[in-house]
Amino acid sequence: MRLAILPVLALGLLAPHAAGAETLKPERKVEATADFTGKKPRKPAEDISGIACRPPAGGEYRCLVINDENRAAQFATLKQGTITPGPSLQLVKDSAPSGASGRQPVIGCPQKGGFEDFDGEGVAFADRHFYVVGSHGCSRRSGEYRPSSFLLARIAAGNGEAGTPELSWRVADLLGAAGEVAPFVGKALDDKSNGLNIEGLAVVGDRIWFGLRASSLDGRAFLVGGSVTELFKPGSEPAADKPQLIAFKAGAQRGVRDLAPLADGRLLVLVGPAQEQDVPYAILLLDTAAPAAVQELGQLPKRKDAKAEALTVLAQERGELRVLIGYDSVKNGGFEEYRLKLP
Repeated sequence: MRLAILPVLALGLLAPHAAGAETLKPERKVEATADFTGKKPRKPAEDISGIACRPPAGGEYRCLVINDENRAAQFATLKQGTITPGPSLQLVKDSAPSGASGRQPVIGCPQKGGFEDFDGEGVAFADRHFYVVGSHGCSRRSGEYRPSSFLLARIAAGNGEAGTPELSWRVADLLGAAGEVAPFVGKALDDKSNGLNIEGLAVVGDRIWFGLRASSLDGRAFLVGGSVTELFKPGSEPAADKPQLIAFKAGAQRGVRDLAPLADGRLLVLVGPAQEQDVPYAILLLDTAAPAAVQELGQLPKRKDAKAEALTVLAQERGELRVLIGYDSVKNGGFEEYRLKLP
């Protein structure tokens, strides 16, 4: 893995602006018309961890939903306060893919299992493609290295059926060269070891951003950026470009839980506990060119046993945003719509 990096753009040593620290209220709940596919047959998903949607057509949004316990993603249709699960799309099989870009990384945590779940944690949509990223962390319970969670998938999504997923191993190359967070790759996912773990994903042009749930350092959260073209370039060579590392003030013990881009390239950042701490979830507004000016738009209301892990922008107009939030540890994601005011 390459050791050269671009300098951190800004340390973001100022706290997020306090003006937007009020608790947000959901505008409406979004009801699932059927169950999303869970890990076990005939059991609804209770581990939704990401969603992204195409621009609407005829009032409908075609979305891709991921959970962190399956080998597949699942399409869904969002319309008028309901979300309808659709067909699943297999991302990985039971062995390492032969045609993936780059090469399977060597990670420090012990490898005891085979090729298992994709452990999808983030979904993005850009330029007629969906993207899904695995956690790129050791398993939370057993601390094992599961290669299937160290992949990035790209799925063509034209007007017809989705294409076969393209896969890349090269995200690990970026993480292993990403400055002060690189030493946390392959560490245990607990608050003592602060092991690196991806949970957010956004694509803006050729720039792809990976939001780190952990490591969280001195109240700062991190994004690692790279080139889509470079990550999916054919061949087995490692990533040649230098990762872009951005640090910003997210609050003590908070990391990135999801990302969503705005039309002007700024990012909404859903933040929450870096591990399992009792800290509030919130939505931040981040300009990657000026991370020290990060602003908090509001905190999410506390929901018992619900972890906010999915965020997508539905509409942006006249200084307002309409966004969709989904939750892990809740049946079928417990989706809610919120309205946010842009500063």
